[in-house]
Amino acid sequence: MKRRCFLGVLGASSVALGVGRGKPQKPKYIFYMIGDGMGVAQREAADRYARMKYPARKGGLAMNQLPAKALTSTTEISGKVTDSAAAGTALATGSKTVNGAICLGADLQTPLRSMAYDAMDAGMKVGIVTSVPIDHATPASFYATVPKRSMYYEIDEDLAQSNIDYFAGEPMLGRGKSKGKVPPEQLAKDAGYQPVSDRSAFDALKPGCGKVLVEHSLGYAIEGKQEISLNDYVRKGIELLDGPKGFFMMVEGGKIDWSGHANDLASNIHETLAFDEAVKTALEFCEKHPKESLLVVTADHETGGLLLNEGPPPQDMASVIDVQKFQSAHYANEIKKWKRGGSVATDAAYNRMVEVFGFTALTEESGARIREAVEAVFSDDAKDPRSLAVQKMYGKKNAAVVSCLHELASRAGAQWSSFGHTDTRVATTSYGGWAERFSGDNDNTDLGSTLRQLLGSF
Repeated sequence: MKRRCFLGVLGASSVALGVGRGKPQKPKYIFYMIGDGMGVAQREAADRYARMKYPARKGGLAMNQLPAKALTSTTEISGKVTDSAAAGTALATGSKTVNGAICLGADLQTPLRSMAYDAMDAGMKVGIVTSVPIDHATPASFYATVPKRSMYYEIDEDLAQSNIDYFAGEPMLGRGKSKGKVPPEQLAKDAGYQPVSDRSAFDALKPGCGKVLVEHSLGYAIEGKQEISLNDYVRKGIELLDGPKGFFMMVEGGKIDWSGHANDLASNIHETLAFDEAVKTALEFCEKHPKESLLVVTADHETGGLLLNEGPPPQDMASVIDVQKFQSAHYANEIKKWKRGGSVATDAAYNRMVEVFGFTALTEESGARIREAVEAVFSDDAKDPRSLAVQKMYGKKNAAVVSCLHELASRAGAQWSSFGHTDTRVATTSYGGWAERFSGDNDNTDLGSTLRQLLGSF
């Protein structure tokens, strides 16, 4: 039997945290950390893996050990399952809107104010950090105002005019929509931003260097080839932003969502762990400034409908996950090459996939399911040759890869129930002198409005 897992992360009740006399009226340092698509089960799956993989370490994920805990609802203004634009807007402004809109009300006319600008008005420096393109929906919700999240060029125009001190993420998507216009990177440069795209230039950044825009492809954590990591972005942000009036930093783990859409548990776990490394860095800083700091870790929504088995995880969970060495798109591309070149027959492709994912002792049912998916992908029929059951199970995704991903998840004690977002409430955990304000059941707008109140905006 399966159930949604609420272990560890949400077991404790609300915790009132005080730091004694001398606590200022509002935080000097605020870390607002958002795991895109990171539901309760995603946090627990990564926690289980970490405890098995690194038994010598004390505890699992840092974010799961923060003392103030809450369950946060995420639906958009009409009660629909949210997208990242509507959820990001709620988290950034304290107000709900319709899916697709960024910092505009449901009428797509009324502007909504991001707390990043509240922080700037309070004299704080501001950083916006993500593991995905810097003009993606969640980070954009903290500096842009557009009716459609796909308006990347317009988002990049807002970025250039934002005057925010530190941007760090993957390259802007607006380049693809800038034909006949000033390129987004030039807009930023003209606005006084120092462009950074490689490790040496990144390392050379020092306090006082002015406004910075870092664009660098991070890749996927599972592949272990990151020249710069999300944690590096956070460390550098602390170095550049710290000052007399403090800072506000929004940090997004964006590829947790992408791997959830792919139903790729191994990649999802590694992205969650990479995000948690950034949380650890933020927490270490907060612990050095306990009377002045606030750390809030949450998610914009859950992605993939991840379910965990009841009871303890399989004893070999970590080794099951470790067999997978690449993000799922790598395997899909390999299969496309095999099919296009005609060098690999269906049976051989099936055997290769089973070997790549380490599936020994497959049950007859599991083997048949994977084989059917592989055969569907290799069919030369111009029409979709797959059975209705296969179409329903995999949608338009590469059925051969997804069938293996689902088998891997099952062996790790989990299963996916969707390829999209769900309305499952997410976990919010917090640390600092104001953390009690974020405990208990709440809504994503409560997080946004409470942070704006602390920043003195209303």
